[in-house]
Amino acid sequence: MRTLFTGITEDIEKLRQHYGQDVVCTPLIEITEPDDIDSLKEACKQLMNYNYLLFTSRFAVRHCISLCTQIPPTLRIVSIGTTTTAELHKAGISNVEQVDKDNSYGVVEWFSQQTRGKILFPRSDIALPIICDGLKELGFDVHTITAYKNRMPITPTKVNINDFDQIVFTSPSTVNHFVELYGALPADKKLVARGPITQQAINNQLIKQQ
Repeated sequence: MRTLFTGITEDIEKLRQHYGQDVVCTPLIEITEPDDIDSLKEACKQLMNYNYLLFTSRFAVRHCISLCTQIPPTLRIVSIGTTTTAELHKAGISNVEQVDKDNSYGVVEWFSQQTRGKILFPRSDIALPIICDGLKELGFDVHTITAYKNRMPITPTKVNINDFDQIVFTSPSTVNHFVELYGALPADKKLVARGPITQQAINNQLIKQQ
């Protein structure tokens, strides 16, 4: 089975182990610095005012953690999954609490069992409101800050979709950017989603195409 992978990868061999040797990666997202880097820096200086620091992507870790020069010992650092946790460990942060389910709903579910408090949540400029709204409904005081921008690559690689059997999407933005580049999701291919939020984005797009 030939696979087209639309997310960002830094380990093509790992993709081959998961999807087979015949996998092609054409990233449909590009990560850049936020427009307002000063606000991010200021937020990272105020960690003593928070109970939790929440990371839901490795990109947020990369753009934020180096700015957190003083991490209070009482601050609980929470990660969405193994990839984000690994990035935190790489940055020298060992005391990480990883949620049980690697998706937005899993984050909200995990926090439902925690003591209410203030959360600093560095995220993408186009992040969906699921986590933020869910945490606020639970009674948390959530401060979101843009840690990075997620956009379509300036010169995305376009391939012949007919050459592939399945297409892997890693986020709703990869779905949206695929449609922007190719016009529609192919109905005759296996569409694989990384997580329920991405699956919902695929389902919504397929409904629009009917």
